[in-house]
Amino acid sequence: MAYLLATTESHVRWYVVRLKQASDVLHLKEGEFELMDHLDLRIVPGFGNKDTAERAAKALGLKTWRYVKLDSPQVTFTLE
Repeated sequence: MAYLLATTESHVRWYVVRLKQASDVLHLKEGEFELMDHLDLRIVPGFGNKDTAERAAKALGLKTWRYVKLDSPQVTFTLE
């Protein structure tokens, strides 16, 4: 189970964050994301828990976001 970050708009868009390993979440900077109109599980990262997803969202400077719970993303990152 993983959490994806998405916009709160009625037409949901997906936050794409370029990560290679979980510790990269700690080094994210405001604005370091892209938005996708469609969900591509090869590109949109999953986060293993809400805490990691929230940390990423705040580091990216997001003011609002939506968690989308998904069973099988291809890439998942979790901070312990």
